[in-house]
Amino acid sequence: MKKIAIIIAALLLFVVGTPNIYAAQNDAAVPHPDKISENTSTTATQDAGATTTGEHVITPQSVGNSFNFTVGGSATAPGSFEVPKDFGHVKLRIRNYANAPVDFTVQHNDSGKVYVDGKTISKNSETVWRSTDAGFSDGLRSGRYTIQFRGGTNKVNVEIWGVAGSLPSDAK
Repeated sequence: MKKIAIIIAALLLFVVGTPNIYAAQNDAAVPHPDKISENTSTTATQDAGATTTGEHVITPQSVGNSFNFTVGGSATAPGSFEVPKDFGHVKLRIRNYANAPVDFTVQHNDSGKVYVDGKTISKNSETVWRSTDAGFSDGLRSGRYTIQFRGGTNKVNVEIWGVAGSLPSDAK
């Protein structure tokens, strides 16, 4: 009976002790659970530049705002979207479901600056507008925007998908 107890004790010591010895001797040791959240939060709060941790390079990409909405029902129909601070690279994909062309205008609410003025979307078609393609290489101002649709004597029926990102490539 004593032999069995000694064998069981030796096996338990081997099973419990071996991983701890291995972890203590290697850089790949698993951090204490209390330290995991600290490491994660410091990485997550760094800016969107290249970050080096050990031998690894992490390049976070930030997309601040995506939106999707439908407007219509009358000859003139407004919608709005938000561009967060430092997320000025914008892409708008607009689908015109109406059987007539629709014009649209995009205006920054606080400054009154017009970024798109009277661009036409053909009937039953779609267009994509990118801030970088329109000459705004630094992006749009942060804040609220109004997008106004006009169908002349016809009712507007459009759907808008958009994204605002921190890098020009976010709007591709």
